[in-house]
Amino acid sequence: MLRVIIGVVAGLLTGLVVIATIESIGHMLFPPQGVNLTDPAALRTALDLIPREAKVFIVLGWFLGVLAGVAVACLIAGRRALAGRVTAGVFALFLAWTLATLDYPLWMSASAVAAAAGGALLALAAFGRPRRA
Repeated sequence: MLRVIIGVVAGLLTGLVVIATIESIGHMLFPPQGVNLTDPAALRTALDLIPREAKVFIVLGWFLGVLAGVAVACLIAGRRALAGRVTAGVFALFLAWTLATLDYPLWMSASAVAAAAGGALLALAAFGRPRRA
C-alpha cells in the first residue's frame, strides 16, 4: 500500500511539472500581449488575449502531464492500476476546478477534458494492470 501512496504522490508531482513546463513553453513561443500570467485575477479576464497557439499548448500540457503522471504512478506502485486510477482521478478534479475557475472557450474545455482522459487511458493501458488477488 505504501508503494501505491508514493506512486500517487510522485505521479501528481510529475504531472504538474510536465503541465507547467509545456504551458510555459507555449507562452514563451507565443507570448500574450498585455497579460500578466502571474496574476490570477488578470488571467481570468484576459484569456481572450492569449494566442490560440498558446491555448493549444495548454491542452497539450494536460495530455502529456496526465500521461506522465499516471505512468509514473503505475510504475512506482509496481504496475498497479490503482495508483494510476487515483492519480487520474485527482487530475480530473484539478482539471474540473481549473475549468470552473477560469473562463476557457468551449473548444478548449472540451479538448482539455478529452486530452486528459486520453492521456490517462493510454498510460493505464501501457503501464497499469489490475492487482491479482
